[in-house]
Amino acid sequence: MFSFSSSTAYEDFVQYEKGYYFVVIKKGSFNAVNSKLKEEIQNHGWDIIHTINVDKTAKIKTPYKTHLLCKADYLKKGVNIFKPIGVIIPCKMAVYVEGNKIKILVEDVMELGKIYAPNNKKFNSFLLKVKDEMIDILNRTAGRFMSSKYTPYE
Repeated sequence: MFSFSSSTAYEDFVQYEKGYYFVVIKKGSFNAVNSKLKEEIQNHGWDIIHTINVDKTAKIKTPYKTHLLCKADYLKKGVNIFKPIGVIIPCKMAVYVEGNKIKILVEDVMELGKIYAPNNKKFNSFLLKVKDEMIDILNRTAGRFMSSKYTPYE
């Protein structure tokens, strides 16, 4: 289990590889998972400003989408803290089929902070909040398709 700054009930679903967090969903269709993912994104106050149809663009046979996300009040706050934020926005969340599973990934914005503003504590604190929300979206989406060993009230 991971320990994050804001605890959520579904932390047992999220895994990490350098550069991104992800969940693997073993039940449900791609369309159902993608639909619930989009609901969770919106439930957290984020807008999907564009969806890249990676499957169609790359002419691959398995479903693959990348959602570009923005939260207007976060963007305003981020620009005020770190004006060059424009080179690392928007947040990206990918969903695709891998074998008989569906994988959802989100970039680790903290890694971007280390690259672009390693000594800016205020910006890194801001990115931590963004990261926690992205992880919560992953967890809550996965929680709609899998059972957690944690209850939502812990």
